[in-house]
Amino acid sequence: MPTHSITVRRLVRVGRTRTFNAFASAHALAEWFTPDASISLEVIDFDFVPQGTFRLRFTMPDGSRPGVGGQYLVIDQPERIVFSWIWEAPDIHAGIRTQVSVRFIQRGDQTEVTITQDRLPSQDARERHVLGWQGTLARLGDVLDADVSATSNQRARHA
Repeated sequence: MPTHSITVRRLVRVGRTRTFNAFASAHALAEWFTPDASISLEVIDFDFVPQGTFRLRFTMPDGSRPGVGGQYLVIDQPERIVFSWIWEAPDIHAGIRTQVSVRFIQRGDQTEVTITQDRLPSQDARERHVLGWQGTLARLGDVLDADVSATSNQRARHA
């Protein structure tokens, strides 16, 4: 059975260690790891170590609560995170194990975040996940940009 891959990129205004750390704790992840601000995230399980597992539940605007889980396969701070991604039933793609790789590339004082997801089972799954990751990276950028702005404002007040 042929599979599909996607790659999504976003440039954020902070260094790669700070960007990496946004993925490295349940608290940080809960602030931004959804494709849209109208979707909330519950972190059910989060063991950010190689071979550790995670489980997340999203609450959608329509009240549905899809879940996803996986296992951290590679954690190479601050350069790369690789994990499996498996939607739970009753999702249309439930039980299909895909693999997500997140790379953090320093670009001056900014970071290019690249997410690649492999082993998607269909064109429909590919399109769904492109939109999801684009929205999620936009949310990451918004949260990190807000942190940069708040830090700059604090420095200006204390100058």
